Amino acid sequence: MTIIGQRNVSQTNGAKQRGAPSLALIAAGLFTLAAAALPVAYLIRRALQIDSNLLRTVLFRAKTLEILITTISLVLAVVALATLIGVSIAWALSNVDLPGVALLRALVILPVAIPSYVFTYSWLSLEFLPNGFFATLVVLTLTTTPYVTLAALAAFRRIDGAQLDVAQTLGLNQLESFFRVTLPQIRNAVGAGALIVALYVLSDFGAVSLLGVDTFTRAIQNTYQGSFDRSSAALLALILVAISSLVIYFEISFRQRSTLLKSSVRITKRLPALRSLKSKAWALSAILLYIFVALLTPLLVLLQRFFSRVTPIDLTELLIASLSTISVSLFGALIAMVLAVPVALLAVRETWIGTWSERAILLVHALPGIVMGLALVSFGSEFPLVYQTTGLLAFAYSILFLARSVGSIRTSFAKVPINLTEIASTLGQTKARIFYRVTLPLAAPGVLTGTLLVFLSAMKELPATLMLRPTGFETLATEIWNNTAIFRFSEAAPYALLLVAIAAIPTFLISRPDRDSERGELQ
Repeated sequence: MTIIGQRNVSQTNGAKQRGAPSLALIAAGLFTLAAAALPVAYLIRRALQIDSNLLRTVLFRAKTLEILITTISLVLAVVALATLIGVSIAWALSNVDLPGVALLRALVILPVAIPSYVFTYSWLSLEFLPNGFFATLVVLTLTTTPYVTLAALAAFRRIDGAQLDVAQTLGLNQLESFFRVTLPQIRNAVGAGALIVALYVLSDFGAVSLLGVDTFTRAIQNTYQGSFDRSSAALLALILVAISSLVIYFEISFRQRSTLLKSSVRITKRLPALRSLKSKAWALSAILLYIFVALLTPLLVLLQRFFSRVTPIDLTELLIASLSTISVSLFGALIAMVLAVPVALLAVRETWIGTWSERAILLVHALPGIVMGLALVSFGSEFPLVYQTTGLLAFAYSILFLARSVGSIRTSFAKVPINLTEIASTLGQTKARIFYRVTLPLAAPGVLTGTLLVFLSAMKELPATLMLRPTGFETLATEIWNNTAIFRFSEAAPYALLLVAIAAIPTFLISRPDRDSERGELQ
């Protein structure tokens, strides 16, 4: 699960031979670009309305500097820990002969189904971690490690064992071989996984709010709720956009400077897995420890709270919240799929619209849900027909998580053999018929993966849901938040358990252990 796919030379050359995009495709791509630019345009408009004295106060006050330092420190610390743990787990699963390795692969990815606020709720219930920076670091690391793990697993499957053989004949030990041979082959995928971790931390609201850590996300929420000062909140959000832009720029620069070592899949040699008892014991212990802390502990806490509750479960409310969650999230995922397909096609053909749309989508991905909420509240207030409707909420989900769909769909389109589309063209098929009869069926698994990624993310989204939901419309996420905010942990447990159970289904489908092909990508 990576953000920016690694395209080999043959794919790139094939993309350039697909011909100029049609006007309809360009128009669809421009529409997606405009939709992705909507929240940023709103922020700029609001920030321009701020008084100059207030502008200086917000920018140069000590609190803003403190928030900046806290946000950057948290991002760097979580990225470092999640990358270290994720790569280590992926290496062990790929290079050690472990029992039940397919089940272990599924279990180390399943924590991605647990929202950060549910993680936080579980740890607060245990009263093990105190509120503050360290607790937030632990929670967000556990939440985001699966993104790096899945990206690294895909990268390790492409490692050429023949190069490691050469390294060993030159006298390099395993550690030296890893840094000099393996790391150069996986660093692009790992860097992409680290990028999505960084964007996740920048946009997280639930964990930092419950644990009392002042990042930009929490500051934006407090500024808006405390004074309804949308201009100051927009200014803080623009600072967050600037940080996200730098993160994306550094990742792209790093990827472009990297020299990829490629070999054909058909001739790639796979090294035999390590079978020593010591290697198995260390690897299995580390993986089981992660599974216990990141997956079993939250689930056990939820179950304990569920069975210790005093008030009976309102099955009607639980069912309504579940159906609301599934329906609006699925609607948002379908909208995202429609918006992502033209961008993915334009990106594969290396057009400027595709390139800029991808970058704009990445920026939006880093924005907290409250910023999307503010933008669409402003937009919707001018159109009463869509204001406070599930359609507007679904549209917010689609734009917030569009990046997760584009990457997977784009990679699938890039892998469609160019000779098949050329044969269809010589048979007199139009571009539209070639797309629907050749390209789309071959790319369908990636399209489905991208849609599932948006569906999974939308179910867990909290701040945008709180701001844009119709009156009386409750999802599992809002029910969890409503109860957790007033420390009614036992009442929140049924909603949290059901949310995790539902989210586990698309998570398993995305990362199911019976798939040996490269996983779908997050944009």
